[in-house]
Amino acid sequence: MARARAAVERSGRRRDGRKRRPPHGRPAVARVPLQERGQRRVDAILDAAAALIEESGVGGLTMHGVAERAGTSIGSMYHFFPDLDAVITGLADRQLRSFEPVLAALGARSKAEWSRISAAEVVDALVTPILENLREHPHVLQLVTAPRGGLQFRQRMYEMRIVGHEIIDDILAARRPALSAASRRVRAAVIAGAVEGVSMFLVRENVSRPKVALELKRAVTAYLEAVEGTR
Repeated sequence: MARARAAVERSGRRRDGRKRRPPHGRPAVARVPLQERGQRRVDAILDAAAALIEESGVGGLTMHGVAERAGTSIGSMYHFFPDLDAVITGLADRQLRSFEPVLAALGARSKAEWSRISAAEVVDALVTPILENLREHPHVLQLVTAPRGGLQFRQRMYEMRIVGHEIIDDILAARRPALSAASRRVRAAVIAGAVEGVSMFLVRENVSRPKVALELKRAVTAYLEAVEGTR
């Protein structure tokens, strides 16, 4: 699973652990705090933005509203975040970084381990951490569907999707090595698309999340078993 581990490394940080800098010629999305007090203020701003998104959606965000909710001045807001797009990108980046250990754990599993467990166990290992993360951070679904966020936000989302696809591709290679690379890519895209599509559905519909999670796992398990010829 070396390819998946490398993809996780590429998704947000350099090999030395430092954040990637924005592309040459583009300003930073947000000012990086140099002191612990500044980091606490940034965290308070992002926490406030997340709470407001959960209450009224991304469209309800304003710089003044976030500043008031965070208990900070509007000047402090602009010191760290030049605009709302920077706030949204900061939220997305923080959330995606928090999810990187999940992807790293999946990528660290050996081919032997993936090949010996059942299809249902594979799907549970893939789907459960994602849905748990969304349950703990419900604003993430609204962030993903938000029309704003800028180039940095879209790039981070794209990189994380690529990591997910490569992990699923590696799992399929471990379980069914006879599948061609092209066939694996198609099937990995279907599995990833099913999980992402149902996750997006949860932000728009008032449904029982546990029931949706159960049905998602059943559907993806049935598809994986069909792909593997085990049913």
